[in-house]
Amino acid sequence: MSRLATLALFVREDVRDTRRDRQLYLLIGIYAVVGVLLIYSEGRSVGFRSRGPELAPALFVIYTMLTPLLALAFFASSVVEKRTNGALKIVLGLPIDRASVVVGTFVARSLVICGAILVSMIAAVPVGLLVGVGVDPVQFAGVAAVLALLAVTFTALAVGLSAVVSTSTRATVAAFGVFVLFFFQLWDQLPRIALYVRHGFSAPRTTPEWVSIVDALNPMTAYSFLVEGLFPHIRSGTFVSPPRETAFYQEPTFALAVLVGWIVLSVGVGYWRFRATDL
Repeated sequence: MSRLATLALFVREDVRDTRRDRQLYLLIGIYAVVGVLLIYSEGRSVGFRSRGPELAPALFVIYTMLTPLLALAFFASSVVEKRTNGALKIVLGLPIDRASVVVGTFVARSLVICGAILVSMIAAVPVGLLVGVGVDPVQFAGVAAVLALLAVTFTALAVGLSAVVSTSTRATVAAFGVFVLFFFQLWDQLPRIALYVRHGFSAPRTTPEWVSIVDALNPMTAYSFLVEGLFPHIRSGTFVSPPRETAFYQEPTFALAVLVGWIVLSVGVGYWRFRATDL
């Protein structure tokens, strides 16, 4: 069996595991309930005779807030749980290597959460049409794509953490720390603390540009810059907006590179540590 066939087999079985564990259905249910209720509320708030808001922007903010949290909460134990219950010993006894486990878990969980987002957005369409919320197909597809990219990024972080830690408890704590670090912009304080210490525990008169570059490496900040570049009329839900005259690190291309970098780094470091782990 080729490596690609092995990977595809593992991905298929891992997706089935999420169905057996009800993770897939829970994700679809959470997204769908939140999305449908939000769209219904948006439509009813303007009345049936008025032109309502657009569906995609209405869903965008709440889904942006939900997605990092759900990806980390649901998938932080995706690898380590199989390690602690002994399932990995059985899996690795088959012609499946550790790279297939980490990469396959990442691919499978990405498919699950992206599928949940897409299904829930589609479920909100008839409700939106019923209550007068407009649906722009091009905007709908674009919003679904950037939400999927955000989901894949935080799924990679979750799987990477799960491959590194040794218990589900540590995975949960680490996932919560990652969410707080990135979503609440605590990442932005790290270079400022370093700058403060470097200047003898006093605030410098000017802030060097490298601090802003480090800020832009936050995946949530990069996501905001990407959204502002592609859909300037949509709020990203992360409370970060680039200035009118953007630097290179605030451009959508750089932001996309940052998100892809986090995906590759998370999965790569997770596999590197998992490869040397004694099961």
